[in-house]
Amino acid sequence: CKKISDAGVNGLGHALGQAPNLASVDLNFRGCEKIGDDGVNGLGQALGQAPNLASVDLNFASCENIGDAGVNGLGQALGQAPNLASVHLIFAWCKKIGDAGVNGLGHGLGQAPKLSSVHLSFANSVSVKADSRHEVVQKLLRGHGSS
Repeated sequence: CKKISDAGVNGLGHALGQAPNLASVDLNFRGCEKIGDDGVNGLGQALGQAPNLASVDLNFASCENIGDAGVNGLGQALGQAPNLASVHLIFAWCKKIGDAGVNGLGHGLGQAPKLSSVHLSFANSVSVKADSRHEVVQKLLRGHGSS
């Protein structure tokens, strides 16, 4: 996938976001070097508007141009999906993602009213501290009225 860039991901997201009966998305962009924050943001914005979307599984492992802005934007956008119940996101080996991105992701996802299942992987993303992962969990719980 060395030729897939932000433009391709944005186009795909736009098309999927307009599918009125879309309930589940499973996309693997592992190792797509040209995908960055703009692509992740655009995909998230489009999917966040899909009225029936219940499940999102995205693999961006080794997409080295994705940073805090992309992850934060994705979380904010998916948090607006009215029926989103399950999220599985892989950002392993994405070394531009740090604490700010992880915290923003948690805050955004925590706004999804029906979210009940979250799996996040930041394996080998050395700039993410363990404390940030804990904060993500806390933000998700707070978003659903728990403490």
